[in-house]
Amino acid sequence: MNPPDQTPRRRDRIDGRAIRDGASSIGVAIDDDAARRLAVYLDAMLDENEHVNLTAVRDPSTAVVLHAVDSLAIALAVAEPPRAVFDLGTGNGFPGVACAVLWPSARVVLCDRTQKKLIAIVRCLQLAGIVAEPLWADADQLPARDPAQLAAFDLVVARAVGDPAAVARGSAPLLAPGGRLALWLTAEDRPPVTLAGGMGRERVVRYELPEPARRTRAINVWRKD
Repeated sequence: MNPPDQTPRRRDRIDGRAIRDGASSIGVAIDDDAARRLAVYLDAMLDENEHVNLTAVRDPSTAVVLHAVDSLAIALAVAEPPRAVFDLGTGNGFPGVACAVLWPSARVVLCDRTQKKLIAIVRCLQLAGIVAEPLWADADQLPARDPAQLAAFDLVVARAVGDPAAVARGSAPLLAPGGRLALWLTAEDRPPVTLAGGMGRERVVRYELPEPARRTRAINVWRKD
């Protein structure tokens, strides 16, 4: 008896038009090249996910919405292009990769405490031609380990990383005065108006993700005094 075939099934590649159209549905405009690079990255990330646990989402159409389109919503919450972006607990690279595509002149740091995830992310970045800096670190320990990162960023972003108060404690030392913390939450979440490090909530942006993962999402933005 022959052993079962262990080769992963070849799936359809993601079309950049799906990302562009999904972004347009929430009010974010990106050009064809940006959409293509995000599609290449997302495809590569789903391939890497066969070997490294990067996402529970395996359906490409759902991944387009829940990873790419949801991350691109940051453009609705941030009026001016940031100079430096820190993705805290990047996991699979989103939302930082979307920030790198939206604001190509910005420095974008993708921070995670799991090295094998970052190694996979680097391979995806190289395939997609997206420029971002991987950083293997625990954000809570970063100020002591690398003082050069203190107050070096004007935007910290985080998706699905837990308690906003805990995220604020880790991000406050990284933010320059006037910098912003942007957290993706459900529309039902009611986070504190003020957070550690002198951060007061500046705005909440709500939007409706399209099918096949329709739901209402919210990006909460706090500003550091």
